Amino acid sequence: MTLHEYQSKAKATIQKYNSTDQKNFFMGYLGLAGEAGSVLTTLKKLIRDGDGFGSFKEKLQEELGDVLWYISAIASHYDFSLEDIAQQNLLKIYDRFKELDLLDIPRFDEKYEEQFPDSFVINFIEEPAEYFLTVKMVWENDTTGKSIELGDPLTDNSREPNDYRYHDVFHLGHVAFLGWSPVLRHLMKLKRKSDPIALDAEDRGRPQVAEEAITLIIYNYAKGNKMLRASDRIDTELLNSIRQLVVDLEVSSVTSYQWEKVIIESYRVFHQIVENKGGKVLVSPKQRQLLYLGK
Repeated sequence: MTLHEYQSKAKATIQKYNSTDQKNFFMGYLGLAGEAGSVLTTLKKLIRDGDGFGSFKEKLQEELGDVLWYISAIASHYDFSLEDIAQQNLLKIYDRFKELDLLDIPRFDEKYEEQFPDSFVINFIEEPAEYFLTVKMVWENDTTGKSIELGDPLTDNSREPNDYRYHDVFHLGHVAFLGWSPVLRHLMKLKRKSDPIALDAEDRGRPQVAEEAITLIIYNYAKGNKMLRASDRIDTELLNSIRQLVVDLEVSSVTSYQWEKVIIESYRVFHQIVENKGGKVLVSPKQRQLLYLGK
């Protein structure tokens, strides 16, 4: 039986009620809540009685069927298709939890002459200043043998020290794991000037602001979660916020599962840099690697 067939047959059993206090379709919501409670009651009996609850599976299957009926009734009231609901739910779940290799993410600049190097080294150098510690980011350019300082030295931009002066490592994580970073394109002078549309839509102000916003909201989230030192999961709500920030950008094709991996791996390297007060980082968008090399 398909979901469509089930919904059609279940719809024929929806009843009318005499109550005038509320519209009849409210009964579907109340029934769903009640049957969900019955599922939990069945679990409670299993915990209480153990093997003595010999009919557990049969009872659970029955209660889940009742839950499905009420879901079908609510969907039918709004002319929703259970098939459509199921398909949309799978897309959502696959985006969040389907395991994917970061190598499956395309190099967003692979058809342009302005490409991130397949592999390069960035050196984070911490130095004292008059009022704050500062960190400068130096690109050790293997092709020319020159060292290029990227941007201005950064401070924590905070009344209390918080190590945000090292946050450029997160942009390096975006390059390494996603092959994307409008901020690094700007600093490394790799904007795609050969394509005016890509230049305007992907490499200028709005995408740079979006990327900086991503690093900041994740950092603020991390502060409330032990700086992600022991985390291998990120709240779905935060990942949804990130997806909203990159709507219409090329990186919008990256799934929530992949964003989660990027965040966890980038914070692992961030902690190594902070603990050593600087050092060199290998960035490889070709191999999808971000590695701390030491000082």
